[in-house]
Amino acid sequence: MELDVIRETVREIAPEYTRVRHHLHQNPELSGQEQETSAFVAQELHKLGLDDVRTDVGGHGVIAQLNGSGTGPIFALRADMDALPIQEESDLPYKSCKPGLMHACGHDGHTATLLGTAAALARLRDRFAGSIRFIFQPAEETVHGAEGMCEEGAMEGVDAIVALHGWPGMAVGKIGVRPGPMMASSDTFEVTIRGKGAHAAMPHISVDPIVVGAQIVMALQTVASREISPVEPVVVTVGQFNAGTAHNIIPFKAEIRGTVRCLSTSIRESMPERIERIIAGICSAARAEYTFKYRKGTPVTVNDVNINNLVSEVAAETLGASNVVPLEAPSMGAEDFAVYLGYAPGAMFRLGVGESVTPLHTPTYNFADDAIAHGMELFTRTAIRFLKDHAA
Repeated sequence: MELDVIRETVREIAPEYTRVRHHLHQNPELSGQEQETSAFVAQELHKLGLDDVRTDVGGHGVIAQLNGSGTGPIFALRADMDALPIQEESDLPYKSCKPGLMHACGHDGHTATLLGTAAALARLRDRFAGSIRFIFQPAEETVHGAEGMCEEGAMEGVDAIVALHGWPGMAVGKIGVRPGPMMASSDTFEVTIRGKGAHAAMPHISVDPIVVGAQIVMALQTVASREISPVEPVVVTVGQFNAGTAHNIIPFKAEIRGTVRCLSTSIRESMPERIERIIAGICSAARAEYTFKYRKGTPVTVNDVNINNLVSEVAAETLGASNVVPLEAPSMGAEDFAVYLGYAPGAMFRLGVGESVTPLHTPTYNFADDAIAHGMELFTRTAIRFLKDHAA
């Protein structure tokens, strides 16, 4: 298909989906609470006359399918819809209307881009055979939304899937690509240490859970530095340490919570034993007791080589080869897009939203309007190219 046909279609409708993003940005909803966003997305999809629109999939997820002019494979595109519990600090005319909530990760841009892509492909449906499935996911920030959607059939029959993530620090008009591991797994752990309380002036009669906990926090850093090969990225971070009620009381209990990030599935599987072994040893030496909980979150996001190459080729044709940036390293951040990749090959790419844009998950982050058309065109062309290349 001629490049200019797709580009003209995208450019004609992109301004409407800029307005859609502004609406979404003004009306953020937390993970698992995306009722209004879900209803809005479904309404927009119905307007486009898509073949099948399903709501309440895996929570507040929405799925729609667009069938082309003949039978063929199914290609999926995914966007996430949830926001974060952050107070927005901006003077945007479309700033969040909800105190303490904002789209600080750019999911407003992801959703608007995919809605715009659906609109573009709906106009072009007579130019391809096969089907395109649009997946609008809730609860990405809690890394539970993808699993629920897949359990309810989001990936049934899908042959490949692609997603994007808006990326600050990268200029608009550029994308970042990487075959293999793209983002880390994300698991959490909780430790409750039970000691013996006492007056702060009489520490000898206590079993101080704060001292025990402090030793555990420091010792956990040796998992990455002394148990794992230096060439294998692993992060063990303690984000919470809660204990005590007053300056002159040694408490009987302390609680520690943290996260574990890995790029290797085998190392990920070994982490619960490694962590608990350290905790058990320190608590035994200090005469303290403990309970340990380890919860698996999302697996490693591993981009399929062929799908990553497809995205790269389409982007080189669309944006220019110099604007396709091979990423030197994956991110230790996590994405539950990884769950979809357990059902079909796929890839996630980074979409540049500006070199001076503030970082993700900050009170001033704002997805760039100018990036929407680029995302729409890349999604549209990638979907059509895949269906053409895999036609019966």
